[in-house]
Amino acid sequence: MAYKILDLGSLNKNLSVAFAITNCGQITGWIDSPVPPATLLAPIPFLWSQGVMQLLPLTGQAVYGQAFDLNGNTQVGNTYNTVITQATRWQGGAMQLLPFFGDDANARSINDCGSIAGDGATASGANIQAWCHPGGRLNPLPPYNPHVMQTDRYSRAYGINNRGQIVGGSDTGTPILFPNAFAPPVPGIHACLWDKGIPQDLGTLHPNEGSEAYGINDKTQIVGRSGNDALLWHNGAKTNLGPGAAYNINNNETVIGDSFLWHAGVRTALLALLPPNSGWTSLEGRDINDHGEIVGTGVHNGNTRAFLMWL
Repeated sequence: MAYKILDLGSLNKNLSVAFAITNCGQITGWIDSPVPPATLLAPIPFLWSQGVMQLLPLTGQAVYGQAFDLNGNTQVGNTYNTVITQATRWQGGAMQLLPFFGDDANARSINDCGSIAGDGATASGANIQAWCHPGGRLNPLPPYNPHVMQTDRYSRAYGINNRGQIVGGSDTGTPILFPNAFAPPVPGIHACLWDKGIPQDLGTLHPNEGSEAYGINDKTQIVGRSGNDALLWHNGAKTNLGPGAAYNINNNETVIGDSFLWHAGVRTALLALLPPNSGWTSLEGRDINDHGEIVGTGVHNGNTRAFLMWL
């Protein structure tokens, strides 16, 4: 049976990108449009629900922003004020800045209890470090080298589940400065699980490669990538999901990857789930809810658009 797919639109802007979907079908992401006289594209966060896309407010000095995740009544992401990027929450239609420090801070994930995970620095110019709210900075993986300053350590939090468990990546004792989010992890970075604040090294698929974890469900099944391969961690076992990156896993153990869906040992290309002549020529998945509804970004009739797929 072929999936149905919906172009979420872009409010007459250039493009749209979807990052997350709730079990109630709400979707968040951002649209992109030129802001005269700037030549760069500037993202504007949105919330999509019941066929309607509405922009999230940018208040104070914020000029643009991105929404990365949401629960039933709150969206999280970042906003930019022409000087620094700040971790941000939208709740009840109001924009609120979060206490993730540094000049490039991001709120990347929120659970149903309202706990938020993300990353920022402890000070301007310091390395990227994982945070949660409420809580604070999360410790990187040991060893804690006394000759290395804490502000030089790297860690990043990408996902949080409803048990408060957080996943991401951390250096393993030797500082690695300012790696890009979601980039193929370099050797020396390992996928990390913070459970009750205690960091646990999830390891890598192969020796001498890096790994990071991007998503976690309520069964503590964790997905991400190691080297150039998507990876599933569960109960100490590692399952190679094939080339690419795995971004999230729902509570029915279905994994959404950059170009694929994986369930019960079977990997299927996202484009293969669509009917012929759908008009879509590229799909990148980002999130999947417990109903199996998928969101991400693709190319539809030549336009870059956020999409929703469902059976």
